[in-house]
Amino acid sequence: MIDWWGFGATIFSGIITAAATIIAVLYTNQKTKQQLIAQEEKFAAEQKKQNKLAKYVVIKPSYQLTTFAQIVNNLIISNDYNRVLLFSGDDGFDFYDNAEKQSNQIQRVLMIKNQSSNDIHNVKLKTHTELTNSSTNAKLEYSTTNYTGLLRSGETIIIRLADQEQFDTIIDLNKKGIGSDQKFTCTIEYETLGEQRITYTYQLNVRDDKRISIIQDGIESVIDIDNQHPQKHTQSVFRNLQDSISSIDRSAYAWKKMGQAQMTGVLQIMQQSGMQQMNV
Repeated sequence: MIDWWGFGATIFSGIITAAATIIAVLYTNQKTKQQLIAQEEKFAAEQKKQNKLAKYVVIKPSYQLTTFAQIVNNLIISNDYNRVLLFSGDDGFDFYDNAEKQSNQIQRVLMIKNQSSNDIHNVKLKTHTELTNSSTNAKLEYSTTNYTGLLRSGETIIIRLADQEQFDTIIDLNKKGIGSDQKFTCTIEYETLGEQRITYTYQLNVRDDKRISIIQDGIESVIDIDNQHPQKHTQSVFRNLQDSISSIDRSAYAWKKMGQAQMTGVLQIMQQSGMQQMNV
């Protein structure tokens, strides 16, 4: 005689065991899937972090006292073909387009070079200069805002500290023996290929046209801009200094300059020798 109760219990036990096994497999699969998703997200986040680090760019501004003719001369001598973008304010580019001013006016300029191996884009440059007459406290202000969509590796931006009015005023004050205080601030915003927006501030004071103090020189903020729409700006008018020397034979020019330098050295030696003979 068949033990239906035992037979039913065995079948029921088998069903329960199978169901438990299926539930355990589904649970394990779900946990494994969650772990895989978590690992993928962690890997993607780590990749994004590494990409930001790899594409991170720090622009280092440098201050110079020079003529624009000398800047152009250095480009030729160093055989540098990278773009050099000269920006200005509403006063335009007469200080550069005028050959006499380009050669003779010794300007205070800020040079901002992308020395990294990565390009940067959406570069916005704002400057403000305040010149104060130490005798009367009269002030002259000069502000500029410029934008370029791209600054490649090795390319440079140049901006003057003062416009023509401030430039002429400083010379006049110096002649009269009157002191001056020139405060200059430059804020540079740019975006990296690692989807970060960086703000860099450079600030200096020039006292009596000779004593220079760097007040600030460094990064103010770094903001992630993942999946954000790029800011829209209009490309500013600029002068690419390379255009001024595109037709020059750089090798011949460099040899000419080297010859002039050697000749100057020979003349100095001859002059020193003549002075020594006179003193004998």
